[in-house]
Amino acid sequence: MGKNGNKLLQIKEEEYIKVEPDEQWLHTITGKDFYDDSFYRIIDFFVLHSPCKVSSYSPKTLESLGWVNPWQSSRFRNAFDEIMGLEEATSFFHYEAKNHMLEMWNTLERDNFFEVDGNTFAVIIHAGEGNPRMDILHHIRNSFAHGRFAVVRDHNEYYIFMEDVTTISRLPGLYVTARLCFKKSALTELIDFFEKKGDKAQGLSSLFLK
Repeated sequence: MGKNGNKLLQIKEEEYIKVEPDEQWLHTITGKDFYDDSFYRIIDFFVLHSPCKVSSYSPKTLESLGWVNPWQSSRFRNAFDEIMGLEEATSFFHYEAKNHMLEMWNTLERDNFFEVDGNTFAVIIHAGEGNPRMDILHHIRNSFAHGRFAVVRDHNEYYIFMEDVTTISRLPGLYVTARLCFKKSALTELIDFFEKKGDKAQGLSSLFLK
């Protein structure tokens, strides 16, 4: 292969966010009150029966919950963003290539990943689930399943910080594919929404399976 071909295959470590398998923030002690029935409901939905088709062998898909092509609806997407506290290009960034993770993270302008400031966010690399919001669910599933999350309580709300990582060919170590922070209450509200409970879901009854 010529010189130009070799340049195309170059992988630059400085374009990625490299992390250690065992980071200090992962050792944050969470009070036992966090591990209540709502937490087990979160694990059951987002991990054991994740709606994601790529990462789950027993998914509880939105179609099986009675929705018809919901992601095609801007109102459905907007409801998702409102529940999760996200805004495109402000607190929600997504891109296909892994080497854009650092660039997106810097755009978010957070000095410290693991810091409660009342804001929630999602900075993710596409995961092949069909659309960016399903990719969020994919990364949530992975972070919980692999134990790469930590929780901080602030003003009677639990903030869950989650990170998804991967390996990259010809580079040693682990590299970030997602950083997320959501309120615990938002995750349970999202489950209710997906299960067609509450005013937000009922306002989208035109998307229900007849």
